[in-house]
Amino acid sequence: MAPTSLMVDGTYQRDLSERSIRLIRRTIETFRWNRYKPPIAVQTGPATLHVIDGQHTAIIAATLKIPEILILIVGAESVDERARAFVGHNLDRIKVTPFDIYRALLASGDEDAVDVDNVCKRAGVRIRVISPSSAIAEGDTAALGLVRRLVKKRGVVPARKVLQCLVKAKRAPITGAEILASEYILCEERKNIDLDALTAAMRIEGTDGLLRAHAKAKTEGQPIFREVANRWLRRIDRSHDA
Repeated sequence: MAPTSLMVDGTYQRDLSERSIRLIRRTIETFRWNRYKPPIAVQTGPATLHVIDGQHTAIIAATLKIPEILILIVGAESVDERARAFVGHNLDRIKVTPFDIYRALLASGDEDAVDVDNVCKRAGVRIRVISPSSAIAEGDTAALGLVRRLVKKRGVVPARKVLQCLVKAKRAPITGAEILASEYILCEERKNIDLDALTAAMRIEGTDGLLRAHAKAKTEGQPIFREVANRWLRRIDRSHDA
């Protein structure tokens, strides 16, 4: 069917949000047929088709002036039934997680994902999903987004140092606040700090120090990572004074 022939029923369909418009623009720029998924439509009249899933795809195809696209037509005679079909198609799906996307990027050879993987392997970090019942080992972290940002922003060598300190400190799991605190110290506050001294401070503070930092940061309304970093630095300074 011609993508321009597909209609949208405003009774149950949502308007395009700013996020949707940005996604459409980005997909138009990077359109590939091997990423195409047929829109799902219902026939509401002799020559009328309403999209119940895949509105973005139809808009993208129309914008790219693709004359015809493959669609899937399902039966739904009443507006109520079409609305229920719309809800079902949008709810009955497994959400792709950031971990799934990262693994796919890594498998595709994406340079940034490969850098993250190499940094983690050399530092001894394992990125994984962590639940309350998970058995956690030293170096495990669920802070995928922060690790990716760290490697992208600081580069592979500084990122490896940031993570290595936490692994050597036997942190399990490595939290986002600890990653940010280690980055803050090594990349901004004290770039020439003795790594062994920092690692020792991290190990001594441990989880108890992390919990105390959380509590103080919440009371004083400051970032948690900054209080974590301050606790580590104060411990280092006290050991030097002694």
